Amino acid sequence: MVSQEKILQVCDDLLVDTAIFLMRLVQFESISSHEGPAMDWIYEQFKDISDECEKIDVSEDIVKDPDYAFRIDNRPYKGRPNVRAVLKGDGTGKSTIFNAHVDVVPPSKGQNRPFDPYVDEGILYGRGACDDKGQVAILWTLFKALKKLGVRLKGDVILHLVIEEETGGNGTLAMIRSGEKADCCINLEPCSNNILTSVRGAVWFTSTFYGRAGHSGSSETTVSALDMAIEAINIIKEYHDELLGKTINDDPFFSRYTNPMPVTFGQNEGGDWPAMAPQKQVFKGVFGFLTTPKEEVMSELEKRIKTRGPAWLRDNFEISFQYRHDTSINNPELPFVKTLANCYKAMGVKSEIGAMPASTDLWFYTNILGIPGLVTGCGNLMDAHTSKEQVILKDIIISAAVLTLFVKEWCGIEAA
Repeated sequence: MVSQEKILQVCDDLLVDTAIFLMRLVQFESISSHEGPAMDWIYEQFKDISDECEKIDVSEDIVKDPDYAFRIDNRPYKGRPNVRAVLKGDGTGKSTIFNAHVDVVPPSKGQNRPFDPYVDEGILYGRGACDDKGQVAILWTLFKALKKLGVRLKGDVILHLVIEEETGGNGTLAMIRSGEKADCCINLEPCSNNILTSVRGAVWFTSTFYGRAGHSGSSETTVSALDMAIEAINIIKEYHDELLGKTINDDPFFSRYTNPMPVTFGQNEGGDWPAMAPQKQVFKGVFGFLTTPKEEVMSELEKRIKTRGPAWLRDNFEISFQYRHDTSINNPELPFVKTLANCYKAMGVKSEIGAMPASTDLWFYTNILGIPGLVTGCGNLMDAHTSKEQVILKDIIISAAVLTLFVKEWCGIEAA
């Protein structure tokens, strides 16, 4: 009999080893497109605690996939594999895919030790501590715990540890194109142990505007590309507000937020001289959405700029989309959701079912493969991508215990 107390004790005994694992993983500067050494190391850590463990090469042809997002440079995919690890069941139980990513965003300003992690009062600091290497540490602890418990699984436990999540999910896209099958998918991201069955979509865009450069005193012959960009920004904001009003009540979990689908204009550049109307202006941003298909959002953004702006703007702009995640909505009443909720409760962890006000890789599994899924994980999303990114080491252990109990209840285990 594998009791909750036994599971918690086994996971707790792994605290020091888990901390060492996570500290070493954070030391890899695995910014998107530079994940190779980290993935090689992860393979080595999982191969001896898995029944199957393999590096899955990402083909250069992935760029031709209609759901491919973008890459931040031209580094080849060779030498940057995903890792697939499996604990095999005997085929009589339900299976689960766990997904987590290894790539991280660049260091934040003021983050003095992004790849030199340190622990202070049980909290580990460093780039990727919670997003998403802390989640990888949960899965390593899960596999170690299941091995230490000496159990036989009834259903498969499958790990997809992937590259390039931060640039649109290209690693997960490569994994799902193999047609992996499972009874559910759990996508690990920092979300304070909540169970998120609804995940909003997002598209990243680059907009380029062209004007007619000239002296600031020649207003009759110049056209400011910056002014045209501002007109477009206002059109996009207007569309955002309209779409938010139309769709926020489509899902009760999204409606808990004031604005679960923000539009952000993150980068802006252009102009050559303060007293010269700029010839070219470029801004980049992300447009969140709830239940509207991504294709409709992209089409409407372009259409509105073409039809609602000044005459000059309509023929002197370009817009392209680099990151295209659809919304993923799963029924919170599904048995695996309830099973996980009961496991959190049994372990004394506060957890609520809700929605993710950010996009994740879950949609690849639910929308393309038809595998029901959810997002969960320890750590706070508000700490991700910040100069103080952090995770509580004890929370990793508790999360691993919860998932071990979930595997017991959902996949089924027997004492060896």
